[in-house]
Amino acid sequence: MPRNKLIVIFFLAVCGQGVAFEGRVQSPPSMVTGACHVSPIVSNLDRSAHFYRDIIGMDLVPASSPAPLPWDADPAHLTLHGLRKARLRFIDVRMPGVPCGVELMEFAGAGQRPVHRQLQDPGTTMLILLVRDINAIFTRIKAANATVLTTGGAPILVGPSKTARAVIVQDPDGHFIELAQLEPLPPTSASAASNVIGIRLRITVPDVDKATSFYRQTLGLDLKPGTFTKDESVMAMMGFPAAAEYRVATAALPNSSLMLEFIEFKGVGKTKTLVSRVQDSGSYRLQLNVQDIDAVLAALNKATSRVISSGGVPVQMTFGSNSWRLAVAQDPNNLFLVIQQRLD
Repeated sequence: MPRNKLIVIFFLAVCGQGVAFEGRVQSPPSMVTGACHVSPIVSNLDRSAHFYRDIIGMDLVPASSPAPLPWDADPAHLTLHGLRKARLRFIDVRMPGVPCGVELMEFAGAGQRPVHRQLQDPGTTMLILLVRDINAIFTRIKAANATVLTTGGAPILVGPSKTARAVIVQDPDGHFIELAQLEPLPPTSASAASNVIGIRLRITVPDVDKATSFYRQTLGLDLKPGTFTKDESVMAMMGFPAAAEYRVATAALPNSSLMLEFIEFKGVGKTKTLVSRVQDSGSYRLQLNVQDIDAVLAALNKATSRVISSGGVPVQMTFGSNSWRLAVAQDPNNLFLVIQQRLD
């Protein structure tokens, strides 16, 4: 069996979800060449950095001092987000031995407001962290009095074989985090000292078929939709009624260990659609490397996805010795896509 299929089946086993590989619509060639950071937008960068470093146990890059984290001085970063008069600061949160991870971001001076979604609300984004020892992290979660959604308030066994343990918690801004300890542990490039060994991103959508179609047509991602499934352990993990159902579509992103997942629910109660802006805490970004940014932006515009960068055009920036063109677009599910192309 091809390695990508093994990865997908292995990951979805955490949720007890079967994947239908036959009869899929043929995807166009992928326009995505890689993926790097996922970015929760937060209201207080120092507080969030403390949570992800001291509670979750990831590394800050660069390592922070006791002083407040500085505001960014590059105006191109604000032009990229269509917020030239605002302020921005950010810091990376990584697994040791892995170059990409989570990039925490805080905006100021942009009329930002917090957005708090329920797990079943369209637009909700969940960070999934695969870990070696869930108990070690959860002990710190409880000591910090973080919100736990999972029924019973502690990690539970999930999936058909009940070999995975998982729990869903919230960070200080209400961003959802699933901690999952799989048995056996999946391959990882994270160092042996890192408890966190893998990252996934899951977005709640009102219609998996529409989400699948959008990402297939605009980015050529090979999404693998499943059927509606009932699994009491998965619903308990999410704090939902036992009779609720869900289905997913999953994409393994090229040249990256990051996986993108869309989930649709039935029978979980009332939902509401809250539209947030990129500067609002509760929003989320996903960075995608592409081979032709102009072609991708044209496809996104054709699919009525809004480019929010100033003037609706890419911004050129230099990172290290490499030049890049970048733009930010908002997908139909309120996920902000940072589309970036390396020029040399």
